[in-house]
Amino acid sequence: MSGRFKSLVAGVAVAATIGVGGGLAVGTAPATAVTVRETQGIWVITLTHEETVAAAQVGAGNVINAVLGNDHWRVTLDSDSKYAGGSYYRPDKGRTWSNVTGQQVISEAAAHRNGYVVLGVFPDNPDMPLWVAQAW
Repeated sequence: MSGRFKSLVAGVAVAATIGVGGGLAVGTAPATAVTVRETQGIWVITLTHEETVAAAQVGAGNVINAVLGNDHWRVTLDSDSKYAGGSYYRPDKGRTWSNVTGQQVISEAAAHRNGYVVLGVFPDNPDMPLWVAQAW
């Protein structure tokens, strides 16, 4: 299996684990556990606050770094995030970098009233198949 395909599969697996883990932890039926939309070739998965809390409690964010490492996913932090100031430019990667972990992103959103996360899975970009955003 090629490295690009492995990264793509990993991105989908991470998103599914977080979504299903969140849904199972709050005891909801899989059909109502997570909102998933496909838009212009991107799968967008929006967790409610309750699903975000459940995902944080089961450690679902750890799956992001375990499967994709630090190099194969993107993050958009809320403007009030305590991790927002830690970004820096990496010329070797050609992009801005943050040392925040997947678990930190999800746990921080879960700790805020009405905080939630949105995951984007990019099947056409196996090198960077996952984007995670937090908001509250």
